[in-house]
Amino acid sequence: MFDIQYLDREIAKKMEKLETYFPCEVSQELPQYLKQLREKGEISKVDFFRGNINQLNAVSFKLSYISDHVNKIVKIIDIKVNSMDLLKSRFSIIDSWDDKDIFDNIPQCDVPSKMIKTIELINQGINTSYDIGIALGSKASQKRYVERHAQYATEALQELSLIERKKQSRKFILDLTPKGQLIADALDEDTKKRLIVEAMLNYRPVWLIIAEVTKGGKELTDKLIKNLVFHEEDHNSDTSNRRSQTLKNWVKYISKFTGIPICLTNQTLQLTIPMLYGEADGE
Repeated sequence: MFDIQYLDREIAKKMEKLETYFPCEVSQELPQYLKQLREKGEISKVDFFRGNINQLNAVSFKLSYISDHVNKIVKIIDIKVNSMDLLKSRFSIIDSWDDKDIFDNIPQCDVPSKMIKTIELINQGINTSYDIGIALGSKASQKRYVERHAQYATEALQELSLIERKKQSRKFILDLTPKGQLIADALDEDTKKRLIVEAMLNYRPVWLIIAEVTKGGKELTDKLIKNLVFHEEDHNSDTSNRRSQTLKNWVKYISKFTGIPICLTNQTLQLTIPMLYGEADGE
């Protein structure tokens, strides 16, 4: 039998509480490989170009380790979640878009619960921006500000293809798309959240950011978001600041809901779920 050791205390802490620090797929798949490592000491080929480090490519994760057959020790060096693959396996995601580098209409509503509430209101027949704004809790004294409160949410839902504007007689009304109707008809909050997350993942700016802060290992910052989705000349505008904050909060929400770790600090890609709960916005 081989003794399992770890490069540092941080990795050891994660391996001791898999359900806390990793998505459920990893916590279910990893133990069987650890068992084999204890029994055999090695279950993948050595990469001599990486300092004799073994690289194990599983379905939900990649594990780097060093096997010492003389001393009967396996040292775990690193573990990374196959985040993009897991998201594709859980959600219906179309990740092929037209080649388009800049997005002209980034939403400003960063609170998913407000977006779900707006869908429910439209489903109930509440259709004007003013009535939706009041129902969403706007305390503004002027009608235009109440309406703006609602328009942020409805514009976000349009971008996510959950609602659409249809002409009825001489005016336009808001109507749910089939995907929006699924959210309205869902019987529990968890299903509604899952469906809103799926809609976000099918919004190309969000998918690009998710790729960078998971597989790409980059830190989730306003600068990263602006470089991905805004014209360079707009990077310092108030509008781009607000809209990049929206996308940042959506990505945090997705990570919190799915358990997929993202990079919020320079120190680690495998951000712990408790830390994420502490930093996540838009609940």
